[in-house]
Amino acid sequence: MQIADLDFCVPGDLKSLMEIEKACFAVPWEKDLIAADLAGGNSVYLKASFKNVVAGYGVLGQNEGAAHLMNMAVLPEYRRRGVASQIMAAFGVLAGEWLCRRMYLEVRASNAGARKFYAALGFVYSSRIKGYYGDGEDALTLIARLPLKL
Repeated sequence: MQIADLDFCVPGDLKSLMEIEKACFAVPWEKDLIAADLAGGNSVYLKASFKNVVAGYGVLGQNEGAAHLMNMAVLPEYRRRGVASQIMAAFGVLAGEWLCRRMYLEVRASNAGARKFYAALGFVYSSRIKGYYGDGEDALTLIARLPLKL
C-alpha cells in the first residue's frame, strides 16, 4: 500500500473531482452539485493525493445519528493501492467524532468489487432500493457498526 496524502477538498479541487467522476462512473455526479457542496454544503469531501495528483475522493454526511458514505471514487490507475481504505479510515475517525455508532452506504447491485471491499470493512446487507440509479439499476444499502474493521 502506498500512503496517500489525505486532505479536505476545497472549491479549487472541482476540476480534479469531475475528472475522477467521469473516469469512474457512467453517470457522474453533477458538477453544480459538487461545486455547491464544496462551497459550504453539509457533507465532508476528502481527497487522496500522490505527488499533487488527486487519485480519489470520498463524501461523508450525517443522517439521523449515522454516518452516510455518499460517494467514493478512485481513478482506475490508482486502485488496489489502499486509496479507498485510507479514505475510509479517515471517515471512520470523523464519524466517531460525530458520535455516530454506524455508517451506511448505497452501492450498485452489480458492483461486486465494491461490495467485497465494503464487506471486508464490516458492512453487511440491509436492503435493496429498486431503480435507485439514473439508469434504473438497483442499489443495495449496506450498514456497518463503528469502528470499521480496518
